[in-house]
Amino acid sequence: MNDLVQTDGSVPDFITLFFPANNVESHDALILEPLLALQVTEMKDGVFISFGYNHMVADGSSFWKLKFFHTWSKICQTGSSSNFQPLVLKDWFLNKIDYPIHIPVSETERPLNSETSTKERVFHFSKKKISYLKAKANEEVGSIDPKISSLQAVLAYIWLSIIRHSGLKREEETQCKVAADMRRRLDPLIEKECFGNLTDLAIATTTVGDLLDHGMGWTALQICKPVRSQTNESYKSFSENWVRNVKIPKIGVGSRIADNSLIVASSPWFEVYDHDFGWGKPIAARAGLGNGIGGLLVLFRGVEEGSIDVHAALTSSLWSDVLLNLVAE
Repeated sequence: MNDLVQTDGSVPDFITLFFPANNVESHDALILEPLLALQVTEMKDGVFISFGYNHMVADGSSFWKLKFFHTWSKICQTGSSSNFQPLVLKDWFLNKIDYPIHIPVSETERPLNSETSTKERVFHFSKKKISYLKAKANEEVGSIDPKISSLQAVLAYIWLSIIRHSGLKREEETQCKVAADMRRRLDPLIEKECFGNLTDLAIATTTVGDLLDHGMGWTALQICKPVRSQTNESYKSFSENWVRNVKIPKIGVGSRIADNSLIVASSPWFEVYDHDFGWGKPIAARAGLGNGIGGLLVLFRGVEEGSIDVHAALTSSLWSDVLLNLVAE
């Protein structure tokens, strides 16, 4: 276990062997790939349980908040599948679409040079550190409403730190894309237990120069604004347009701004340590490979109450040494 979960936050290269469905994209399920892949790896002194699922049918809330993972662990522990509620699979508003949705072949093609090298590290933010960052961010922006959240302050700190060490030019653009849960933003509201993918990307865009000149509070505010702006109307418009004209974002290919951007996945509010398959509760959480993007931040609740673990994976050549510099901070 020590080889995998290292005390300094280092992530070994062989961790990819512990995950199924590496380099599989959602549209691959049209041909051969499954919608859900599970893998259990037995080590000398522990067990690593991992999964990969298709985002066309589920999101993080479906797996964690709606008890899918918890239910699976209970079935394994007790040997019984009785006394569990069935999944709620109610459709949203897309009930007038001429199914199936057709994806153009051109949208599923991959570039010849899609392989990228990745550097990964896990950063642990204690409850005390998070409180400090939140207070600092809100002090810098003054009396605004809504206030900067703990998560937005942590993301701003990481985004700003990465850009500071990236060597990017001041006029270059950078983005931070945060997955926003739309369940409680829809009108009319759907059942909170509805299983599916109801997320949208809230995108903060700025230049490197503005980011460095304004500091952490301003950076956190740029993340806060697009998250707050996600509405029923914007999500419905996006979804209706997408099913009529399917476009798969080429987020890590041939785009300078993609290489200079971060995508934030998962959530520190998901219960990842409350699942016992019969071998005891988890001691750590790790993420698998993401698509070829400049940077990926996968958020997990820390083992200690109120803490957050951030599994950072940077693929851009510009950022090859950034993680080492961040450790020094």
